[in-house]
Amino acid sequence: MNQPKAYGTFIKRGDYTFRTSAYIQWGQSEKSIGACLLLNPGSADFIKINPNLINELNTSFKTEGEITPDPTMDQLILMVEGIYGKEKPISGRFHIYNLFNLQNAKSMNAVEQFEALIRTGEYDISESLIPLLELQLHPWLLLGWGVDHKASWKTLELIKEKWLNLIAQSKVPTFGKKYMKSNDYYHPCPLISTRRPAMLNELVMLYKQKL
Repeated sequence: MNQPKAYGTFIKRGDYTFRTSAYIQWGQSEKSIGACLLLNPGSADFIKINPNLINELNTSFKTEGEITPDPTMDQLILMVEGIYGKEKPISGRFHIYNLFNLQNAKSMNAVEQFEALIRTGEYDISESLIPLLELQLHPWLLLGWGVDHKASWKTLELIKEKWLNLIAQSKVPTFGKKYMKSNDYYHPCPLISTRRPAMLNELVMLYKQKL
């Protein structure tokens, strides 16, 4: 069975943990089979798989390795398998990017913390951006950073703009479930678990329509 595994790179600054990269691996190939742009890293961590990596993060302030997938990653795994079908084994990497790298499973709190860290100069707004050439390695990009909005979230709007400019420049095709009232996209993994199968079907259908 071609069981996918998730990997992440983390750094620690003060009381905050940042996940600077993450991907889900099927088989052995390092080739990209797709990517997504979400809000921020959620709850995926090392505890169940390798507690030593937690110690390394707390002493060296950086570490990388296999992580336990969180519900969002589980949903993304189902989406990728829905897109590529289960007839032949999938081989490659699905990359997970975020508007900002601060790890926090509660999205509203995460944005408030992100805005505060920008104000105090503890976080650089462009930290999550990747080189254009890296973005162009992906066959497609799922957009799904969520639809929560507050007028005070100025920096969040700014980083969305920077990412959207980079995506436009890359010409990488995108899809996602768009929100009617703004230029935002629903998160691929609804908080209410019973709504996840419907979202999954919709995303696979949107992929097939667009790509």
